[in-house]
Amino acid sequence: MEKMTMAKRSKTLAVTALVVLAAFLVGFTGTMEARTKIVYWNTYTDHHQEALEKVIAGFNASQDKYEVVSQQQPYSEFDAKLMQAVRIGMGPDIVNMFPSDAINYISAGLLVDLAPYINSPEYGIPGYQTSLPTGTFAEITQWGGDSIYLFPLTLVGEVLFYNKTLFDKYGFEAPATWSELEEISRVIYENEGIPGFGTDSVTDTYQCLIVQAGSGYIDAETKSLVIDETIAKEKLNWFADGVKAGYFRLVGEDYYFSNPFGSQAVASYIGSSAGVSYVEAAAGGAFEIGYAPIPQEGPVQYISQWSSNLVCLSKDEEHARGAYEFMKYFISQEVLVDWAIAFGSVPAHQYAADTPRFKQYAEENLAVKALLDEIQYVGMLASIPGSANVRTEIDRMVQSVALGVMDADTAYTAFVRASQAALNEQ
Repeated sequence: MEKMTMAKRSKTLAVTALVVLAAFLVGFTGTMEARTKIVYWNTYTDHHQEALEKVIAGFNASQDKYEVVSQQQPYSEFDAKLMQAVRIGMGPDIVNMFPSDAINYISAGLLVDLAPYINSPEYGIPGYQTSLPTGTFAEITQWGGDSIYLFPLTLVGEVLFYNKTLFDKYGFEAPATWSELEEISRVIYENEGIPGFGTDSVTDTYQCLIVQAGSGYIDAETKSLVIDETIAKEKLNWFADGVKAGYFRLVGEDYYFSNPFGSQAVASYIGSSAGVSYVEAAAGGAFEIGYAPIPQEGPVQYISQWSSNLVCLSKDEEHARGAYEFMKYFISQEVLVDWAIAFGSVPAHQYAADTPRFKQYAEENLAVKALLDEIQYVGMLASIPGSANVRTEIDRMVQSVALGVMDADTAYTAFVRASQAALNEQ
């Protein structure tokens, strides 16, 4: 009788345990299912992808309401695929975007205004504006009103990489002005037979030249070019003449100058601070690399704005709030420092840039240190519908004159006509 009672008790306990376990599993599954999935399309690879997965894992573990999922996309077809997916309602919640691309989505009403979230007294981000560089905040608020469509993470920018061993041979320091850069390049070409300077982006370098010289660019209100023709042609000829004479060089089929620089086929070039690992790998220790801010010459101190921005494409409040919460987590101090270090960039928010850990990193990464030395010159050029076409036309103009296909007057006239037509079409 006692044995039967014990057996019944054991069976009862086992059944109870199963019921409790089942209830736990049901509750756990229900909790998982209740989490709103936030899809993040990106083109990151290798260690950049690993850095993103670390951020996502940290956010997902920090709360139980949202689950961010990374979906890697091919870089070559990203833009076309994204617009198509968004238009049919199958797009992601989050992507990275430059202002020149964002304007097309803003115009179509496809981006979420993040200002109500950022400024919320309940779950907003105190001091958001003051923590960003003036030029960066101006860029993300340039479309009027109080709207904020872009959410900056880090800043990368153009720095001058130069062959310090070769510069030392002739007693040269890093050039502070474009005139100094020209003189150094001439001497190196005449004595070494290689160009002294090149740039990964003739578009950005040309914009720097004309803006530093005091020219306007695009008037967002009138949707028109306000470039000073005299300055524009002078800087166009300055660069093109250098290419024709051999002391400047176009990147051509190399696409980036890191390999020609590493093989000592060019003595210096302007490239992204984030590309330092590629530069060092290409050089392979064959010479000492120098890192410096880009030259400044003229009444305006200016460098290009190359920030990494998140945007929200969600169509409903639940997903938009989740996307915002992920962005907010992303710019928490230590997370943002980790991200900046992984990308060889500068945190967009000063509270992260001021940390001892990032300052130590900047002392070790001289390309980032060079960027920090010029970060106060970050400027803003208007991004309106058609402005991406203007950039394309700048590249076409500069290259056609440098290659001797057109003279400066003809090329500039064609540039203005095509650019203004693109701005008028929108």
